Amino acid sequence: MAPNYKIALIQFQPKDVAVEENFQKAESYIRKAALGGAQLAVLPEYHLTSWCPEHPSFVAACAESSADNSYLARYQALACELNINIVPGTICEVHPASSFSSSSSSSSSFQGKEPPSDDGDSGKQEPATWKGQPIEIRNMAYWISASTGDLAGSYQKMNLWHPERPHLTAGDIKRHRPHRAFDTPFLKPGPNGTQVPIRAGLLICWDLAFPEGFRALVADGADMIIVPSYWWVTAVDENSAKISRDAEKIFLGSVCVTRACENTAAIVFCNAGGMSQVALPLKGVLPPVGEEWDGKKGVMGAETEEMQIVDVDFEVLRVAEEDYKVRMDMGGKGWHYDYTLWRDGPKE
Repeated sequence: MAPNYKIALIQFQPKDVAVEENFQKAESYIRKAALGGAQLAVLPEYHLTSWCPEHPSFVAACAESSADNSYLARYQALACELNINIVPGTICEVHPASSFSSSSSSSSSFQGKEPPSDDGDSGKQEPATWKGQPIEIRNMAYWISASTGDLAGSYQKMNLWHPERPHLTAGDIKRHRPHRAFDTPFLKPGPNGTQVPIRAGLLICWDLAFPEGFRALVADGADMIIVPSYWWVTAVDENSAKISRDAEKIFLGSVCVTRACENTAAIVFCNAGGMSQVALPLKGVLPPVGEEWDGKKGVMGAETEEMQIVDVDFEVLRVAEEDYKVRMDMGGKGWHYDYTLWRDGPKE
């Protein structure tokens, strides 16, 4: 039998460019999560800076949050002190502009210009600058291991939402294979009575809309996929609102359970804008610790600030795979869709 692990979802709305204040709030919640017995704490996307690219201090806040990896190092120290694994949402990192970044990042002004069109002209824009130097801003997620503080895994957001494209540099599948699973300190039964690591993968927010990223991680052995997000459930497009003012709630209320079922994986979704949840195949959304399961209870409030600890039974994944055999089919030589996952080269 696979053991259960407790995961804390820390849902809050960060203040614009208030890096230290947002960190202090996150640290306070992580300490509460550790006291509550959680073995993994997950924060939302943009939890240090918020998403405010038109703010005159946004680039400076990104630079502050990533300077010398100081905030990442503080989370690593917390992981050691509290013996808790941490996925610190995402951190916007400022890096010198690379040769490919002008095709995927932004105008230099950060003054609310329209996103680049998809007709190929986006590559003509000038990169952003910081202290007179061209830069790129990467939206990064990490898994920090308990006790050691080691970085078990990292991921640069690949599928940017349309308003992000003038400002951020996306991960590039042509340069490297971005969707890699990694071993975590969590364990599950292996062959011949052994214990083997539970493997995890990282995706970010709008990646939810693309099942290919989940498939790639599962093909690499991921049992659990963590998705920090900054997705406002009440911010419905005007045209969509004419059809349904609950459009975003419908999307998020469906997609996490769908991704869990179609991949026989645990999906851990932590969203600044609400509806954070943990979903499993066979069970759907998991309830908070101490509450009875009904498959629906456990979806956190819309645009609320709260923390929820969820008890995740990884044995469910084994049972689901025995029933549906999704991973077995994906690993077979005759699986029809293999080429769509590895366009950058053969499997490693």
